[in-house]
Amino acid sequence: MNIINTLKLKPGLNVIVLYDGVCNICNLGIQFAMKRNNALPIVYYASLQSKLGLSLTDYYNLPKDLSTSVLLKYQIPNDFLQPHNSSSSIPNEVAQLPQPELFMKSDASIELVRYLDNPWPITYYIAKIIPRSLRDKIYDWFARDRYQNFGKTESCQIPIPGNNNNS
Repeated sequence: MNIINTLKLKPGLNVIVLYDGVCNICNLGIQFAMKRNNALPIVYYASLQSKLGLSLTDYYNLPKDLSTSVLLKYQIPNDFLQPHNSSSSIPNEVAQLPQPELFMKSDASIELVRYLDNPWPITYYIAKIIPRSLRDKIYDWFARDRYQNFGKTESCQIPIPGNNNNS
């Protein structure tokens, strides 16, 4: 797998969201976001259970309990996207990427809305007024019972055709 091609990286800002691919409410949220991201930067998605999600989780030492979504923001320089060795392993390829800015829990969710079509970005500024500690407590409470309240699938859901998903 060539991670550069898989992630569809382009010069400039690249945003990748890792999410729980078997969680029904998580999938609804991702599908909502996918339908409303029609301007640059295009946000790409990978389930935490996918090969790519697991590789990024391992490399960046992120939680493996699926209780959080993660947003990675890469600033890719113009000269970075030269041909890379397509036979190298994913961890080696990830090591070649610039260090991303990492967002987790409520920060990941509200950062994502910045890249959606209007009027959704305004919710970023509204949510930022609330202290992170309170936002994350609400996020954790919601995440703890998400399977019980909204159900889950046996395997990662198939992405909506024509949208940017790497699950």
